[in-house]
Amino acid sequence: MYRHNLPKVTVNQLRRLFIANPKFNRVAAAINLGLSRTTVTKHAMEFKAIKEQYPEKLLDFNFFMPVVVPGRPRKELYRELCKALPELIQKQTGPRLRAVQIWQEYKKLYPDGYSYSPFKDHFYVWCKENEISLISVKRIEQFREEDLKILKKWRLSNDRQHWQIAVVLEAANTRKSLLKTMEKVECCFKTVIRWIDIYQTRGIQGFERFYKVNERIVNSVKEKTDNLIHLIQQSPKIYGLQRVSWTTTELAEVYTREYGVEMSQASVSKYLIKQGITFRRAREVLTSPDPMYKAKFLAIQTILENITENEKFFSIDEYGPFAVKPKGGKVLALPGVRPTFPQAKQSKGWFVMTAALELSKNQVTHFYSLKKDTAEMIKLIDLLISQYKDQNKLYLSWDAASWHASKILLAYIEELNSDTYRGINETPLIVLAPLPSCAQFLNVIESVFSGMSKSIIRNSDYGSLEDCKYAIDQYFDKRNQYFKDNPKRAGDKIWGKERVKPVFDKANLCKDPGKW
Repeated sequence: MYRHNLPKVTVNQLRRLFIANPKFNRVAAAINLGLSRTTVTKHAMEFKAIKEQYPEKLLDFNFFMPVVVPGRPRKELYRELCKALPELIQKQTGPRLRAVQIWQEYKKLYPDGYSYSPFKDHFYVWCKENEISLISVKRIEQFREEDLKILKKWRLSNDRQHWQIAVVLEAANTRKSLLKTMEKVECCFKTVIRWIDIYQTRGIQGFERFYKVNERIVNSVKEKTDNLIHLIQQSPKIYGLQRVSWTTTELAEVYTREYGVEMSQASVSKYLIKQGITFRRAREVLTSPDPMYKAKFLAIQTILENITENEKFFSIDEYGPFAVKPKGGKVLALPGVRPTFPQAKQSKGWFVMTAALELSKNQVTHFYSLKKDTAEMIKLIDLLISQYKDQNKLYLSWDAASWHASKILLAYIEELNSDTYRGINETPLIVLAPLPSCAQFLNVIESVFSGMSKSIIRNSDYGSLEDCKYAIDQYFDKRNQYFKDNPKRAGDKIWGKERVKPVFDKANLCKDPGKW
């Protein structure tokens, strides 16, 4: 009977209509249920057959007419087919058994035999019953050790064909389904069989590619590359362009005009990229004019190389003056929405933060004030002595600001280092390790300031001065606690969004000029 594929709820609705009235309006039912009239008629015919053959089952909504399986074909035809199939299959020379080809040979032997459709059904059933594989491919039993290394390299390479070959050969070795492998590598069956045959006959060397180098093309490419490099080393104004730098479009136009050879913008880009020539933005760099630069830098490096557990090295600087008002920065935004902040707004207060970064334990000590002067440096030194009283020596490294080298400050440090003061108060020795002038890019704490600024200053709008200070305190508390729980020297772990590793290195550009 008819095999229905409607939802059971819909079939049950039709069944109720039939039970209520076997001659129900099928057109109206089709319109109400969104079905075709043919579908409604077929189900009505099935319900009618149930009523006639199984009347007691009509009210059983889980019962349907059993599907009648076609009976076995005529014995004589089927006997002839089973007798002919082994010989027909044996004659097939291709790697794949195709039903249509075998049927064509079958019809030559039995012109009055099965048509293609029933033949195909019986053929697949017979093959399954007799365990006949439709794909007769020679499998790769074992790889050589050197071949395995090459195939592994091909699997991980960017060469697509090498990857495809490796996947196919491994599938043939592990007896995976070649049909699924074909889908994976997106190749036709003939290509897969050809690759397996190449390996079985010639080994991995059969896949080597041989290229014939065309000297004329090589020389042409070299000449074009040399000409392009010669052009970009000259000013565009020489060739009548009112520009100070080249573009790929203009290079293509000038090349075509000067050398009489057609050159496209894409070709220009290709040749330049192949030579490693790209567009780069000019960057502002910080340099130090200090004549004692090398000596001061060497002195700091020597200290850090020989520092002991009972000695601490501090990178010191001030952040600010900083005004608390809306700040710009990067923020997640919905499509079409442009984040904004007011250009001019009254400040809610301002401050200067003085801070010291201890490099061996990566701890930050800071406080707030309204000025940068000697008094604040003295306050910081007292704070560090109080925190690190158990140390033998404290190294203080800062830039060449005037209040970092004032007579009052030097006299105060000399007093702290006196035997009398240290004997009474049991304080560590204070040693200065000043940076070269204009060398704030060597000051490690600048990197921490940049990370702090990106995390909690940029894109901010604090309600008050105290809110801003509280956010900074929380940032440094969390940072310090992290390195207490995970003790590491500065530079082994980047915290938050710091620009570079907070480690003393002449290659570091710790401060991002013009960002604050």
